[in-house]
Amino acid sequence: MQLVRERIGRDTSDRPLMLFEVALAEIGANVLRYGLPEGAAEPLVEYALRLDGESLSALLTDWGPPLHNHVTRPMPVQSNETGRGLAIARKALDELGYERKDEVNTWRLVKRL
Repeated sequence: MQLVRERIGRDTSDRPLMLFEVALAEIGANVLRYGLPEGAAEPLVEYALRLDGESLSALLTDWGPPLHNHVTRPMPVQSNETGRGLAIARKALDELGYERKDEVNTWRLVKRL
């Protein structure tokens, strides 16, 4: 992200970049935690970051199990200690997409700067 900041001339206090980083951390943590293919010792994850004009996007791909109904689940009640990551990412991003094709999960995160 430092290279992105340098390229577009924004510092660490830039709110859109901070929100993108938060969402990327939440989705990335989920991919690393749950994206483990059956029988694998470590998750296999592909990651691409793209700056296109005034839009920043990330694609995360994993070969773990499919996600069921978690993308649209609302923010859990305050007493729950888990389950907030996707709701936070949805709120922080302009677009959050998830697609399952064959045995592959793909996440698409987009934030307009």
